[in-house]
Amino acid sequence: MYSTDKENWHAVRVPSSFDTEGRVVFRRKFSIDESLIRTSSFKLVSLGIDQECEVYINDIFVGRHTGGSTTVEFDIPDEALQLGPENTIQISVVNVLNSRSTLPLRKQVWEWRSYGGLVRDTYILATPRTWISGLTVRTALDDEMKHATVAVSALVTAKSLNDSAAAMPAAGSYAITAELYDKLSRALVAQSAVQPAVVQPNRDLDVDVSFGFNGPKLWSPESPELYVVQVTLWRVEGKVRTPLDMCSRVTGFSKRALDKGTILVNGLPVVLKGVVWHEDYPGTGASMTYEQMERDILLVKSLGANAVRFAFHPPHPYLLNLCARYGLYAFVEMPLDHAPVDILSDEAYESLVESYAREMVQRDADNPAVLAWGIGDQFDSAGSRSIAFVRRMVSFLHSLDGRAVYFGSRMVENDLAAPSADIAAVDLPATDLKSFRRHLTDWKKNHPMQPVVLLSYGREVDHTNRNGRSDPLSQESQAYFFFQYYAVVRELGIAGSFVSSFSDWRGDRPIMSANVADHYLAPLGLMSYEREKRASYEMVRTLYNDEKIAAIPVGNYRASFPSAHVLSGLFVIMLVGYQYAYNRRFGEAIKRSFLRSYNFFADLRDLRAVSFFQTLILAFAVSVTLAVLVSSYLYHFRTDLFVDYVLTYLVVSDEAKGQLIAAAWHPFTGILILTGFWFVLSWVAALFIRVSAFFFRKRISFFHAYGVTVWGAMPFVLLSPVAMSLFKVMETPVYIIPCTILVAVFAFWVALRVLMGVSVIYDTSTPKAYAGGLFVLLLFVGATAMYYDSTYATRSYLPIVVHVARSMR
Repeated sequence: MYSTDKENWHAVRVPSSFDTEGRVVFRRKFSIDESLIRTSSFKLVSLGIDQECEVYINDIFVGRHTGGSTTVEFDIPDEALQLGPENTIQISVVNVLNSRSTLPLRKQVWEWRSYGGLVRDTYILATPRTWISGLTVRTALDDEMKHATVAVSALVTAKSLNDSAAAMPAAGSYAITAELYDKLSRALVAQSAVQPAVVQPNRDLDVDVSFGFNGPKLWSPESPELYVVQVTLWRVEGKVRTPLDMCSRVTGFSKRALDKGTILVNGLPVVLKGVVWHEDYPGTGASMTYEQMERDILLVKSLGANAVRFAFHPPHPYLLNLCARYGLYAFVEMPLDHAPVDILSDEAYESLVESYAREMVQRDADNPAVLAWGIGDQFDSAGSRSIAFVRRMVSFLHSLDGRAVYFGSRMVENDLAAPSADIAAVDLPATDLKSFRRHLTDWKKNHPMQPVVLLSYGREVDHTNRNGRSDPLSQESQAYFFFQYYAVVRELGIAGSFVSSFSDWRGDRPIMSANVADHYLAPLGLMSYEREKRASYEMVRTLYNDEKIAAIPVGNYRASFPSAHVLSGLFVIMLVGYQYAYNRRFGEAIKRSFLRSYNFFADLRDLRAVSFFQTLILAFAVSVTLAVLVSSYLYHFRTDLFVDYVLTYLVVSDEAKGQLIAAAWHPFTGILILTGFWFVLSWVAALFIRVSAFFFRKRISFFHAYGVTVWGAMPFVLLSPVAMSLFKVMETPVYIIPCTILVAVFAFWVALRVLMGVSVIYDTSTPKAYAGGLFVLLLFVGATAMYYDSTYATRSYLPIVVHVARSMR
């Protein structure tokens, strides 16, 4: 059962993913009989709880854990359990992320969905009271790869019943053995000598055993040979040994090395032909079934790929088992994405990252498919403090396991930390083919002694679009993209690349640069979210298998013309022009407002020189003009990845950004929404002016405040011809900055006019009004900056935006 308020309870299947942010409490009853409770120790095991959890059994606190996607284990104390069917386990799970202290941090665009709950298998494990509570298996090969060594480290725990030493066998009455079996034939290959274990009550004991053998079969994607290490704990009574507990691990033998920019496996150079895979599936979220996982891995293998990058966080252990079984290298990484250097250099956060890294490596290091560990992706790598962080993490991971360490750099022009990693991995935005080639060429030149790996490259696609490759959102265009860009990857001879991605996935933040109905869907997959193959799947399969490329139809795509801007601009011109020509008082008001602004506002105060209806007409015209201006900018930058990236930082409300996305891709809808926004904002500004009058001990009517706001903003109407054509003008990049400066000048002019009008209706000097306006502006900006920084750590994240902008020149 689960509840979000601890009052209303509902049935739920475990594992399952909750697509909401907040706290979910899970509760279940279970039964224990007397024989089991006397002879067994118990622990709670979960392969993944997102994000933070607290566990209680029969209202007794058992443990707390932070961090999803790694295995959670809690020993259950005897006093927490009782005989019979009335035992209750309660797990409270919170998946709320923030911008400072969680791992992962509050996520940005193109990242993954923060599902909550018991997202992976969760169970209570009963073991003997003396048992193997931890097991590490490490394999090694000699230089000729003719002799193999298996080193096993077993943690033996002895737990007496109710702390009674009498319930324990005598010390020294145990032994450990390890055996190696061929996984396919189950034939015994090698075994260790018997290792006595001197076990003391209520203590842990590390027992190390090792053995070697000749002629190991090597693991590789072409020949994924696997073995099973079986470790047995024996109770020894005289010459009689009785098996008490048994643990096994699937493993394999391969020799991994890096040599002058090349990845070597079993002495042979490897070129990675990979695909990025995300743990997300319709209906199940991050709680994929074993059948769904195996189906995905089989589809990856059928591509001709030899590697999978499990992006963003460690995958379900079963996925790594599938990689070992079917023959796929695995890149496994931590969920450290878009982190600023201030946070990376924080001592408490570093401790959190190290704890997560330890759990990741301890769980998956036995698997022969794991080729490298990732310490994060697209964090700020352009500063000296990031170098120190990468060096610390590389050293820490090397102390746990000998595999290569990497991180994904986005700062291709100003990265400083990549040389401190084993693999120079890079994430390249696929803006255009020329820039892609230049950035990748420079990256390889700057890292001559490291293997260069392209961690992801891909293009958005509309799954329903089959208009030919001339349409940038068609399936054919995505297929042609991989044809062109993979040719560059092969030409430059880097160590490997990963296509992004195997399938679409959902994220936490809405995406502007992809025109899909679900703004949270990242449509980059070779397959749709529902696992429907696209034209790009067949293209990548053909490329990875070096087969002949079939012709891709060009189509007859024509870019749509956003007539909404032109029609809206013409509407404003006709509306204002008609009122100016046929409404004498309106025309006179416009002329006086321009030529004798001070006198106009005085007449507005004393004589109500214009009617409220005329003011509403002008407010509507100004609102439409500003809506068309903003819509034009959004339309022009709608596919710009960097603008999308910046908007995500500035517009922290997902709902508000969703409205901006709608405005960007659907101009008619966007202009209507933005017109309403500006119209409402004019009323809010007028209300603010009226309320502020109390500080000047003046009494003004709302009409005066609204008239000053609207007639002060009247110059914006002059921008109607610019607004209606701006989207077309900005197609020539050189005009973007001049147009923006022109709009800024008009905004400054309007601000001065409004402040002049305020000085008139407040009956105060204009310099005082300007000073007051400046003070209010600084106060507003300061308060907004403080809020953003306290809630979203803006000052820490701003350098990332600057560094990415510099890198994408």
